[in-house]
Amino acid sequence: MDVSVVIVNYNTLALTSACIQSIIDNTKEISYEIILVDNASTDGSKEHFKKDDRVRYIYSQKNGGFGYGNNLGMKVAKGKYFFLLNSDTILLNNAIKEFYEYAEAHDEKTIYGCYLVGKDGTYRNSFFFFPAFTVRDFIYRQFKTLNYKPDYSVKAVECVSGADMFIPRKAIEDAGMFDENIFLYGEEGELQYRMMKKGYRRMLITSPKIIHLEGESSNGMARKAYGLRSHLYILKKHMNPIIYIMARLFYKFRLLINEML
Repeated sequence: MDVSVVIVNYNTLALTSACIQSIIDNTKEISYEIILVDNASTDGSKEHFKKDDRVRYIYSQKNGGFGYGNNLGMKVAKGKYFFLLNSDTILLNNAIKEFYEYAEAHDEKTIYGCYLVGKDGTYRNSFFFFPAFTVRDFIYRQFKTLNYKPDYSVKAVECVSGADMFIPRKAIEDAGMFDENIFLYGEEGELQYRMMKKGYRRMLITSPKIIHLEGESSNGMARKAYGLRSHLYILKKHMNPIIYIMARLFYKFRLLINEML
């Protein structure tokens, strides 16, 4: 098996159906499987997808979060590569084969993503930066603005978007799976940070074409509720304990200032 596509669904029946159909319509000349992990959906997803013989359907009795769902999928996956794909994505070309052929022809210690677009064809977030884990990095970022502008070239980035992570199986074996203490947001960065420590690069390539209906599988309240909690957990996990205390105080102070404004 060349590639195992893992999709996590939570109450996104229509989006997930469209994503799966785009995979089937566009993926050719490569062996692949689709593993659909359902995080205890209540929107009719179970009744719909358990009858779909195009996917390997895994129903979880609980919603353990994005990383938890992907871990369930990867545990049963047979592919040489894992393609972790958001349910709110649409493949526009033979993207899986494009990823596979590029990965096979280049350094095996690499994680791949591509330049994502929205429904209107405009750019959507495709890469991110790791948090500042040291005082030096924190101070540096106060004076240097991070550049999130796409240049549509093949290039190394700190962290590819979790919407489309193409990962060699070996990378998971070397760095471990997602940290399931992170329910939502930041989990792909934490995983890729551990992969970086094991010598894996993170790259964007240009040939796969994918729409990301950004945010349609979640909502603004969830992003706000889980975002800071996940961020602080990741800082605590990877920071010097004293530096972490300072960082936590900084975020509390900033939150207080924002509430006063």
